[in-house]
Amino acid sequence: MKKADFARTNPPPVPKIVTGPTHRTTAELKLRKGAGRHYATQYILAENSRVFLLRTNGLWASVQHGQTFGWLPAQCLERLPATASTAPPMQVRTSNPITAPQRAFTPHSASSPAEPADEEFHPTHRSTADLNLRKGSGTNYPVLQVLPTQQLVRKLDEAGTWTKISTGPAAGWVPSAYLTQVNFKRPATGIQAQSPAEYTTTVRLNVRKGTGDQYPVMRILQAGTLVRVNGSVGDWRRIVLEHDHGWVPASQLQARHITAETLTTVVSTTMHQGASANYRVLAQMGAGEKLQVLDARGQWAKVRHRHVEGWINTSHTDEKHR
Repeated sequence: MKKADFARTNPPPVPKIVTGPTHRTTAELKLRKGAGRHYATQYILAENSRVFLLRTNGLWASVQHGQTFGWLPAQCLERLPATASTAPPMQVRTSNPITAPQRAFTPHSASSPAEPADEEFHPTHRSTADLNLRKGSGTNYPVLQVLPTQQLVRKLDEAGTWTKISTGPAAGWVPSAYLTQVNFKRPATGIQAQSPAEYTTTVRLNVRKGTGDQYPVMRILQAGTLVRVNGSVGDWRRIVLEHDHGWVPASQLQARHITAETLTTVVSTTMHQGASANYRVLAQMGAGEKLQVLDARGQWAKVRHRHVEGWINTSHTDEKHR
């Protein structure tokens, strides 16, 4: 039997008069209708807003803010001193950016894990080393979690040599020296599907999860690797992997177009050990030599000539098909 959703099946508590707030928010948070990010947002609470804690449900806390009940991440609440019962009225920032009151950011008081105010996460920086995500801007603050190298983050604020960042589900402080800026692009949309076509890579190439260098590397292909392309977005091409798809720059692919069984040289031609003029020379051939084609990679073809196998540039041949 599926476990019931506590927040959904239990009615909200009856409003009651409280002597004062018990906790404050440590970041800008959404006051939601239930204990989860999938619940609707009622409004947004500014950092340092005062609330009355009613109960907790896992990682979420049921709170009363004024005459409104809602849910916040429990880890983003900080208990107020007992003398805080006479605290000034609580502050609310509505979702309307024109009427929302602005608060000055205090670096040392902010920084528990918190969800960002935006529904979508748009990274601005990447970590260059394993980093401790701390509760405040200094090594004397506790470590919330350890971020791995190449972690995509969004910059929120800066204080001296420290930067407040968000990973999406968490926020905290890291040394600014270990962040590098990235140019984030939204996930690929409007993919142009096409019939699978064979190409070869012209350089050692990273296959990425999305259409941009900011996406994680799925694997690395060596120069001359045969790939099948079945879609495109702008300057990126989608290639077929064993059980998935990946993306590579179109500028680093070359169409595999040699389908001839034999080629005839039209000028003096050099045979190389590999599909590049950088490889060792195996033989010199004059014009009019007929060659058996064994393989092809872009503008290069692997051929057999008098029991010697090697690679030639097809621009030196007639490229006639049988």
